[in-house]
Amino acid sequence: LSKIMTSKVYLSKTIEPILNLIPTNLPPNLAIKTHFGEKGCTTYPNPEIIKKVYNHLINQSHKPTLIETNVLYQGSRTNTTDHLQTAKEHGFDFAPIDILDNDNQFIEVPIDNSDKNAKLAKNLPNYNTIIFISHFTGHIIAGFGAAIKNISMRLASRGGKLDMHTTAILTVNPEQCTGCENCLNKCNFNAITMKNNKAEINTKTCIGCAACTAVCPTSAIRWQGSSSEELQKKIVQYAQAAKKIIPNMIFINILENITLECDCVNYPQKIFTKDIGILYSTDPVAIDKASLDLVNKQSQGGFHKIKQTNNSPQISYAEKMGLGTQNYTLTKLQ
Repeated sequence: LSKIMTSKVYLSKTIEPILNLIPTNLPPNLAIKTHFGEKGCTTYPNPEIIKKVYNHLINQSHKPTLIETNVLYQGSRTNTTDHLQTAKEHGFDFAPIDILDNDNQFIEVPIDNSDKNAKLAKNLPNYNTIIFISHFTGHIIAGFGAAIKNISMRLASRGGKLDMHTTAILTVNPEQCTGCENCLNKCNFNAITMKNNKAEINTKTCIGCAACTAVCPTSAIRWQGSSSEELQKKIVQYAQAAKKIIPNMIFINILENITLECDCVNYPQKIFTKDIGILYSTDPVAIDKASLDLVNKQSQGGFHKIKQTNNSPQISYAEKMGLGTQNYTLTKLQ
């Protein structure tokens, strides 16, 4: 029998011990990929953590750039100008920032075992090494978001994000709908109408962004079929496509200020469970699996139970597509 591959994952309470794990001989054209947080969100990644990574690289004579892409929905990060302003207001004003798609400019990269191309941000080939600093959170559709999602959804152009979300079909349970119109007012794509004081979703117009589910007080809006699983698979496909452009990837997952929804929401969220620490690995599958295991253990299974989303396809499919392994050894750093 062949030896089962195992990847190393490191856990630290602070970022300082993690810094010593970052290779010193990194090539030029180095980028740091993180999340600047939507305006109104208060639990996005702590900019001081990213700043310490940035300064560490500067001290090694590197010249890193913070990179991001514009979002699909309407908000403070929909266009490059507003996105840069939000980043600075949230404390990410210490480094140069490159919005990679600059309002939906993209390149197409073939997706393996598919006749389709991934629409990735146009400026992505300007870099050959990316350090992904991902905030572990829950996610409306995918169950959770961390390293794998940071590679795919966050390096895709707006067109690519739309491509990934179109697998999701949302429907309204009329028996649970109270006609409050929260979803109607939240939808930026005119996909929701009211009929007999009940919300209805036009599946041809709906892009599956799931903003409506976040504001529904009775959980009347649900996924239809296996759309969540299909989205997770597309996330993995886009991640693999991005890896063809960026061969050198390093991953840091922040398990602090853990919330049930992602940092794209425009309102404060409650912290779901106690802080765990910061993880480091060169394997996105291993670090995400370790993150899930740690959060579920910390919450005594509460995260998995509350999310009610089968998030295993994202991990298992990523392993199948060759992005990494679920098998890991966890080393705690002082």
